[in-house]
Amino acid sequence: MGASRKASVLFALTVILGVTNYANGQLLSSLPKSLIVTATRAGGANLSGTEVHSGIDTITVSWKLNATLAPGVDAAYKKVRTKLCFASKSQVLRAWRKTDDNLSKDKTCPYDISLAAYTAAGGSANYTIPKATPGASYFVRAFAVDATGTKVAFGQTSDKNRTANTFTVIPVTGRHASIDIAVAIMSAFSVVALFTFYFVEKYYLARKKEV
Repeated sequence: MGASRKASVLFALTVILGVTNYANGQLLSSLPKSLIVTATRAGGANLSGTEVHSGIDTITVSWKLNATLAPGVDAAYKKVRTKLCFASKSQVLRAWRKTDDNLSKDKTCPYDISLAAYTAAGGSANYTIPKATPGASYFVRAFAVDATGTKVAFGQTSDKNRTANTFTVIPVTGRHASIDIAVAIMSAFSVVALFTFYFVEKYYLARKKEV
């Protein structure tokens, strides 16, 4: 069987699998973990165990095919979608972040990072943490999708329990140094104005009594 014939067979099987999974609810556990995913700071430092600030810091997400896999395993891969996901400790007692093996019900990865064409050489994307991102621990997951948009493989920066190689997002506080400075100036002005009116009034009344 030629290489093109093998690729066609793999594509057909992937489409059939995708239709079946769509009907029954696609399971993360049914997908091969064939992508290697890394997340670093813009300068290249590993994110694991570090803090980044929403609305300020930019991270770089990279992915590539596991080189140990058999040739042609990625024949059906057309695009790669990367997502920002909640780590386990930030899902506790938060049903709206609950992990479910059924991807149609899973709420682990609510934030899209990028969607790019798949290439055998891999790819990367820069992502500035949005200001609205909640303060929590996160990891990054990538899905390979086929021509129908069905997820056919994945990879992630963390382990399967979503506990290792995570990083923390520090949320924006809504306050800026300029606001704090303005408040301090206004407070000082109010105190000065109060004492000024006090002494002016006291002096005026004293003069009025003399008259």
